[in-house]
Amino acid sequence: MKAVLFYKYGPPEVLQFKEVEKPVPKAKEILLKIKAAAVTMGDCEMRRPEITSLTWFLARLYFGLRKPRIKTLGSYFAGEIESVGSEVKSFNVGDVLFGISPTFGAHAEFVCLSDAYALTKLPSNMSFEEAAPVGLGLDSLHFLKKAKIKKGEHVLINGAGGGIGTYAVQLAKHFGAKVTAVDSKNKLEMLRSIGADMVIDYKEGDFTKKGMTYDIVFDVVGSLSHKRSLRLLNNKGRYISAIPLITRLLPNLWVSLTSNKKMMTGLTNPHIEDLDFLKNLIEDRQLKTILDSTFDLQDVADAHRYLEQGLKQGNVVISLK
Repeated sequence: MKAVLFYKYGPPEVLQFKEVEKPVPKAKEILLKIKAAAVTMGDCEMRRPEITSLTWFLARLYFGLRKPRIKTLGSYFAGEIESVGSEVKSFNVGDVLFGISPTFGAHAEFVCLSDAYALTKLPSNMSFEEAAPVGLGLDSLHFLKKAKIKKGEHVLINGAGGGIGTYAVQLAKHFGAKVTAVDSKNKLEMLRSIGADMVIDYKEGDFTKKGMTYDIVFDVVGSLSHKRSLRLLNNKGRYISAIPLITRLLPNLWVSLTSNKKMMTGLTNPHIEDLDFLKNLIEDRQLKTILDSTFDLQDVADAHRYLEQGLKQGNVVISLK
């Protein structure tokens, strides 16, 4: 089978399109023929040589300090089951699924996945390419629920124009919130089209100094400093970051202990029931995927280069159909 592998950290050129042995599923695994997979900034960050913070150092301990322990990237996908292990009861050959692999491996023609992973049937009104990135919406759902979003609240989403952000805007609207979306100028019209009530170009001055405060600040990209984040919160506001920076833990705790404000971060733990929740919203036409561009499997390095320009609107996927 064909796959994209890398054996050392570095620029996109380290990614190699190669022929490798097709995997065989274990007793509790399925063999999925990948039809489409998302390419994310997380993939780019795992590929790069630099370790920018203690948080990324700890991630690199798992992934491999000197060279990658996991050779094929890709966590979000859609595809069709080609075979199942002897103990798999919940899926059958021919099922079309989408979901998340915590062990990566989706940038290939086939991948073996535990039947316990967050996997479910493809939405009836989505293509493989549209369904592949939906697992990113689990991050959006997790953090909005952790912030205890309520109907009528005012939510600011920083970095709203990417994969997690575009799902977050739509989910916040689903929960009845008023949404202010922050990103670059080229993404603002798209953000309006998916429900944002207000949009802000982050390059036009420091928006945290304009006097607006919010019930929830969801910092998708983790770019707001502690001081700027506090400035955006109302008296009982909650700040939550999708980037779990260890250096922010003590300052966040101090604010949470000494005021009515809460500052939080953390890691997501994908659940099948949450993926089914997103699927139901999609089939009810309350949630959709914003697709920026599609690449072929052999062009994954080009997809990485494009992502690192910071221009994408929504999601970038590879198609293997």
